[in-house]
Amino acid sequence: MKGPMMADGRGGPGSRLRDMTAKHERPQDTGKTIARIFSYWKEHWSWLVIMLVSSLCEVFCTLMAPILIGKAIDNCIDLSNMTVDFTKLNVIVIMLLMLYISSSWFSWVQQYGMTNVSLKIAKKIRTQMMDKMLEQDIHFYDVHTRGDLMSRFTNDVELMKSGLGDSFIQLFNTIFTLAGTVVAMVALSPSLTVVCCMSIPVVFMMTNIISKQTRKFFSSQQVSLGQLNGLVEESVSGIKMVRSFGIEQQQIDKFNAINEELRKSGVKAQIYSGLLMPLMRVLENIIYIIVAVLGGIMATSTDMTVFGIGIATITVGTIQSFLLYTKQFLRPINQVASQFNAVQSAIAGAERIFTILDTKPTITNKPDAVTLKEETVKGDIVFDHVSFGYEPGKLILKDISFTAKQDEVIAIVGTTGAGKTTIINLLTRFYDINSGSIKVDGIDIRDITKESLRDQMGIVLQVPFLFSDTVNYNVSYGWPAATQEEIINASKAANAHNFIERLPQGYDSEILRGGENISNGQKQLLTIARAILVETPILVFDEATSNIDTRTEILIQKAINNLTKGRTSFVIAHRLSTIKNADKILVMHEGRIAEQGKHEELLAKKGRYYEIYNSQFVVD
Repeated sequence: MKGPMMADGRGGPGSRLRDMTAKHERPQDTGKTIARIFSYWKEHWSWLVIMLVSSLCEVFCTLMAPILIGKAIDNCIDLSNMTVDFTKLNVIVIMLLMLYISSSWFSWVQQYGMTNVSLKIAKKIRTQMMDKMLEQDIHFYDVHTRGDLMSRFTNDVELMKSGLGDSFIQLFNTIFTLAGTVVAMVALSPSLTVVCCMSIPVVFMMTNIISKQTRKFFSSQQVSLGQLNGLVEESVSGIKMVRSFGIEQQQIDKFNAINEELRKSGVKAQIYSGLLMPLMRVLENIIYIIVAVLGGIMATSTDMTVFGIGIATITVGTIQSFLLYTKQFLRPINQVASQFNAVQSAIAGAERIFTILDTKPTITNKPDAVTLKEETVKGDIVFDHVSFGYEPGKLILKDISFTAKQDEVIAIVGTTGAGKTTIINLLTRFYDINSGSIKVDGIDIRDITKESLRDQMGIVLQVPFLFSDTVNYNVSYGWPAATQEEIINASKAANAHNFIERLPQGYDSEILRGGENISNGQKQLLTIARAILVETPILVFDEATSNIDTRTEILIQKAINNLTKGRTSFVIAHRLSTIKNADKILVMHEGRIAEQGKHEELLAKKGRYYEIYNSQFVVD
């Protein structure tokens, strides 16, 4: 399609569907979510191997240090004579320094690899989300606010990236450190090792209980954040409307309500998740004290038994080594606990991301769909008993039938909410009809690829949309390969060339966000130039002259007259004076075609068109 077009709010689903969607988001299967997160690592297996080896080397260095410290105490210090063998001690100190330096270097390699890969994965996810959002139906945007989508695109991806990096490194180190530490502890003292291992079930039990609560609140927190971003985005975008109607306080009240929900969810999530670290530290200290006391008893007793089982005595150096291993044993579990919040947030963010990635368009191409070729399309259109509703059981259009032939101008008029723009939404197949058929050149549009169908249509919206780029870019948006001469000719045909030339850099002038540096009429002239440039066989003008002054309206009307020659054109109009010369006028009323015919014929009937026309004439 040559230009963007959104479903009209006059007959569209509105915010109620968006609210329903937000309320019904629920945490998904955690295991599947985690597995899917790690599936992104498959194409980075080489870095995975490097980090795996680095993790093993780091753990080896970490495990060797307590052994050397124990050796230093037992072999370099004579407690009976209080003497120190500095020759042996210096060798051990140098070895310890080398181990600590090596451990730090291997840790840096892991961190570098993790950062590098997580950024690549985040880039891939953003690309996937962008592709997915651009292929979605208009209905998708009816039920998701822009702010919520932006929150998923930025905040959730960042949370997932951060959690992915920390948790992956932690996973490697935890597994290897625990395994290596347990082996070393068993070699030093099997009995003390049993005491330490008794803490593992307690840790898993605490983590499981707390995670069930935090997952729910972290998910709720992300939903509230998306709603808050949506409200802020709408308030900023519509600041003129907010100021004009003096509803600042109303917006503030809505903001405060959502902000309070965000605060409550955040507090609950932090209260539950914040319990884990203190509990882990208490458990760590208890285990440390027990090991120290039992170790001291074992070092001083020559004949110690527990339940009739003899316990081997140990040296002071062994006690010191074991105490260090106790710290190492509990440290990885502690670190996992400290990363608990980040992991829970990452999973919640990942679920919201995957919800978008798993959303399939409801309007798809049939396997045998026909591809329209612009050079062969005439533009003959038939609506045959078409009915449609945005929501089940609520029809917006009821039994609509009409024909439009090449070189005809079809005007669609009616009161707000009558279904005028909905007809165009169905013609462009932004939505699928409930019943009946719509045909282009005798082919049902459901049998045509939606891409080639929309490629045959040039659309000029009631609210013109321009990108924050140059005039050249905006005019040539539908045909990037257009030459400068073709862009200028299209602008001249649209009566836009003169005002473009008066801009500071002419066609290279930058259009500000939302076209703030040009008038509404000038924006509309640029969108008409865009439609002229692509030369599509079917044209749509959605109230293109409704928000402009009379002088600009005359320029636009001349441009439209030039553009419609030889094409099938639809003009949705509020001002009936602009469609007097239309080949056919459809008068919409409560979702039905109340009347259709030429201007003079409809006036002669003295029906709804006559009433609307006279009401405007009297006002004018």
